[in-house]
Amino acid sequence: MLLCRAESLALLREQEFDVLVIGGGITGAGVAFDAAARGLRVALVEGRDFVGGTSRWSTKLVHGGIRYLPQFDIGLVREALIERGRLLANAPLLVEPLPFLLPLYRFNRRPLGIGWLPQQSALQPLLIRAGLLTYDLLAGGLNVGRHRSVPSARFAEWAPLVRTQDLLAAYSYYDARTEDARLVFDVLASAVEQGAVVVNHAPVIGFEKAGGGLVAAWIRDELVNEEFAVRARVFVNATGIWGEELERLTGELPQVHIAPSKGVHLVLPSERVGLKDAAIVLPETDDGRLLFLVPYRPYGEVAILGTTDTGSGPLDAPVATDADIDYLLDHANRYLETTLTRADVISAYAGYRPLIRRGLAETTARLSRSHELVEHANGLISILGGKLTTFRAMAEETVDAAERGLGRPIWHVTAQLTLARRRDWKQVVETVTVRAREMGLEAHVPWLLRGYGAAAHTVLDIAAGDYRLARPLVDGLPYLWAEVVHACRYEQACHIDDVLERRTFVLFLDWHHGLRVAEQVSELMAQELGWSAEQRQLEVERYRRRVLQCCGAEHGIATRLDSGSVSLPWRT
Repeated sequence: MLLCRAESLALLREQEFDVLVIGGGITGAGVAFDAAARGLRVALVEGRDFVGGTSRWSTKLVHGGIRYLPQFDIGLVREALIERGRLLANAPLLVEPLPFLLPLYRFNRRPLGIGWLPQQSALQPLLIRAGLLTYDLLAGGLNVGRHRSVPSARFAEWAPLVRTQDLLAAYSYYDARTEDARLVFDVLASAVEQGAVVVNHAPVIGFEKAGGGLVAAWIRDELVNEEFAVRARVFVNATGIWGEELERLTGELPQVHIAPSKGVHLVLPSERVGLKDAAIVLPETDDGRLLFLVPYRPYGEVAILGTTDTGSGPLDAPVATDADIDYLLDHANRYLETTLTRADVISAYAGYRPLIRRGLAETTARLSRSHELVEHANGLISILGGKLTTFRAMAEETVDAAERGLGRPIWHVTAQLTLARRRDWKQVVETVTVRAREMGLEAHVPWLLRGYGAAAHTVLDIAAGDYRLARPLVDGLPYLWAEVVHACRYEQACHIDDVLERRTFVLFLDWHHGLRVAEQVSELMAQELGWSAEQRQLEVERYRRRVLQCCGAEHGIATRLDSGSVSLPWRT
């Protein structure tokens, strides 16, 4: 659990810290956790909401990055596979193994981006098999499972709506799936348990210097528009695509150049793609990449299709364009027996990868997903780039640099450190299952365990205290009304989209994008946060604008953007 926001703000004002982490995505959360676990006094501030940037817009995978093997980025793949294994051990249930099917078709010219062979070379199946063997070997003792050749009949059983015509070969291998936002909140909760202070909606607006070094960061509390200074000895820039902007705030020119790459994903009904227990790799796109089609159970009966790799637009408001959506549907339809249309798209989401540009590259697709650590002379440490999967290793490297700057001995603790909500997970499974069954909430157990771990008991406590909160937030989705209260009390939710977009994924999993429950969510949050009637209505309008921004009719997605509400379960 996180400390309440008011208490955390008071601690920020009163204390001086060894390390101030700027950025509340997976990278910043990982740095705060690692630093606090080593005994440092740590604070973290996020200018918007936690996991409000790149970390939320992933393909929901913890993986080695099989597409980087043809680019011979062996070091990145090896690091990611090792970190995948550690996350499976340290975040059980939240990070879970997932089989992948990789088909190879006769019409594929350069599958997985293999561009250094003649097109349609007979060597391609051999190279794919060799690549999968390398993938297994690089994981070493932390491998999830060995790759296999899959007969066409077995392939058709696993993926009944994926075409078998022209199928040359098919293989299976393992990676892992997660719920990206819940992973960030678990890491933040682990940091807080170790003594870190974390606050959202508190951007850094400037710095104080003394003797050429940074001594304090000026923070603005966005909710009350107040500014104050936070003093620290080391400052960590973990702001992702905004990394260059933060470096400029120190009064110096950026030393790392970010090349934002927009990734778009579509959320589709799982019945339209026929996936339940395995993900599919679509092995070739026109721009030399690959796509994933990933079942997103138990978070909803949906699958996620993605991702694109295109140039950037406004960093604060990435959106899926018509061209992005058409691109994904067109490529998926090349591999499916059915034909997907706009009518099948529940929602689309977009985000930017913070790729590092170190030299000339034709496209962002050719840029590496490896990270860059820069130790600035003024005391700022920038950790930028990287992948969701490798956040722990990035954090460890960053805190090593911080300890050197502080003159402390370096020691590593997080490689085998289970996240706070994931300890004793077998006992948690048993006790949560029993409690939920007694409350008539057995259908919600898979989500509660994956999304909250041991904190599922806190959600159930809230539901037990008011039976009207022990009901689905949206029919057909696994979330409970009690989670709205939990988000406000224990995870610093301040706005409706904090709850419906990040603590849950309602905005993108619901055909109505949460609009039918927005009024009711606002009333429940008003009770928790003390909103006036006027503020509550402003929050509802703010959420509606957010939905229109993401899923507006101009993109041909949101055909149900009505504001019709449902009856409040707690009204009598």
